[in-house]
Amino acid sequence: MNRQKFQKSLNTLVGWRESAFILALAERATPNAQLYYASLGEDDLKAEACCRVLSTLAEQTWQHLVFAPGEEEIVATLDTVIECLPDDTQLEHYGALPTSDCLWLYEQALLSGMNQDKKRALAASQKSLETITGFIEFSEGEGLSDNALIKLFDSHPLVEREFSFQQELSDSLRAAPHPGKDLIEALRNLAQDEGVSNIGISLA
Repeated sequence: MNRQKFQKSLNTLVGWRESAFILALAERATPNAQLYYASLGEDDLKAEACCRVLSTLAEQTWQHLVFAPGEEEIVATLDTVIECLPDDTQLEHYGALPTSDCLWLYEQALLSGMNQDKKRALAASQKSLETITGFIEFSEGEGLSDNALIKLFDSHPLVEREFSFQQELSDSLRAAPHPGKDLIEALRNLAQDEGVSNIGISLA
């Protein structure tokens, strides 16, 4: 299946499978946000609070959204996610952009648990890819034309790795009869990717 057809196929993910797909993308991007808030220093009270939130956010969200869904817990977690979004004054710092993307993915995952009628998996897939292409342009794209950038994106190992991850994630979800403990553990191990984020960041 080519990349475009794969992304379109994500519209057929429904219910807990769609929520889990988006949440796995969010967990995979979490090191980006953790590094950003850690870089702001201990004197930044918001950064310190968000570092604490991010250390347990994935665990809590998997629990409340997929394993044992609870609307009150979803709303509370959603409020916490929104509080940690970088504000406009922080967006001049590059690290705020992948952080915003990561938290947007958590937001979409949680919203999918509250309203399953709106399809969100395709937009989440594209957002994760936009994080990656934005990072590639920032780190390797200086002076390149639009056509050269597109060629760089198409063949870049981070983009290839992302599509491989998303395909494996989608296949695992489609094959699973229910969101059991073993499945969630397998999905989280896949998303954590030995601590390496979607843009290649590792906190180790």
